[in-house]
Amino acid sequence: MNAVKLAILILVVLALAELSRWDVLEKLFFVLAGLFIAAFVWSRVSLRGLAVTREITADRAQVGQRLVERLRIQNTSRLAKLWVELIDRSDLPGHRMSRVVHLGPRDSSRWRVETWCSRRGRFRVGPMLLQSGDPFGLFPVSRVVPFVHEVVVYPATVDLSGFRLPVGDLPGGTSIQRRTQVVTPNAAGVRQYLPGDAFNRIAWSATARTGQMMVKEFELDPTADVWIVLDLEARHHVRADRRLSDVVPGPAQRRGAHEEIPLEFWLDSTEEYAVTVAASLARHFLDQNRNVGLITNSSQPSTFPADRGGRQLVKILELLAVVRADGTRPLAETLLAEGGNFQRNATVIVVTPSTEEGWAQAVMSLSARHVGVVAIMIERSTFKGGESSLLVVSDLAALGIPTYLIKYGDDIGRALASQATMIMPRSR
Repeated sequence: MNAVKLAILILVVLALAELSRWDVLEKLFFVLAGLFIAAFVWSRVSLRGLAVTREITADRAQVGQRLVERLRIQNTSRLAKLWVELIDRSDLPGHRMSRVVHLGPRDSSRWRVETWCSRRGRFRVGPMLLQSGDPFGLFPVSRVVPFVHEVVVYPATVDLSGFRLPVGDLPGGTSIQRRTQVVTPNAAGVRQYLPGDAFNRIAWSATARTGQMMVKEFELDPTADVWIVLDLEARHHVRADRRLSDVVPGPAQRRGAHEEIPLEFWLDSTEEYAVTVAASLARHFLDQNRNVGLITNSSQPSTFPADRGGRQLVKILELLAVVRADGTRPLAETLLAEGGNFQRNATVIVVTPSTEEGWAQAVMSLSARHVGVVAIMIERSTFKGGESSLLVVSDLAALGIPTYLIKYGDDIGRALASQATMIMPRSR
């Protein structure tokens, strides 16, 4: 726009100079025209010879951890760059890579940015916009650096070493007669080696005795499956009407021993509490080499069959990173519909903020089939007021269902390490 105004001014001065034959106007015309041409040429070369390199240390992170990115901009031209503005268009919360730099001939500038991941989800790092121009701002120019890197931020997990299931071990202490590809303490026998068998399963003593390559076979250990049912029905989830912490640690605190953001900074809704509890439970039991399954009732319901190992944990965290409390299917309906997945003596952990008493009846039907149930209630009334969950807790306790209550601001690990609210059921 400034260039258009200057062009109009040049034409007006030229017209007045021709009409009045005044030498001063002619000289002013040549000065303005020279300025116009010089600014145009300057802007055209202001972004030439620039090379931008971005490097991200990882494409996976976890809430509470930091993501490190390094950027280098190099001027390969013989002409200095008076100013270059780099505008980052990433959607990762708290990612501040933008800045203005000055580059001399054959010069370069580099910097390092640490972003503390405060929100779970799938985010985009990049692209970046380079802006520059002439010193008078007549011809601004820009160029897009089409570097886009996807980063997945997993939900945080807390230490649940104090959490114990009151149910879940199979009676009798015998192995489940079901072969598995996972190495377990229960060796079932040996067989001949087949292409694709892992070398760590080779039975060397049997190989030496038979003269043929032999591998071990394993069975699942005598522990029941653990199912986590995460209630994501939208109408039961609320966001807190106040923040316990709005401050991200400063540079001095980041260099401390823990180097993490406060837990209260990102646990600000029943949704985040529920997802964090589910992720922590999954890690806790998978670290114990238990079979863990996950069921959610979001707008796109998901069911992960019970499995164990690091791959199962990654699958669960990948889902929990992007899942939202936007479902319409009631928890009671979900428990009844998915009941076929729960084998006898399995353990179902229900994580919900729901204050409806109807889902307690669905839990009772599971208990009647000898399926162990544990309820973890997120007390929504402590987030934004409203109806208390004490009636549901009372119903569950009357059914002999161990129930844990987590309030806004509670330490999750400590809350789940406390004794559950329950009335011991009669022995079956």
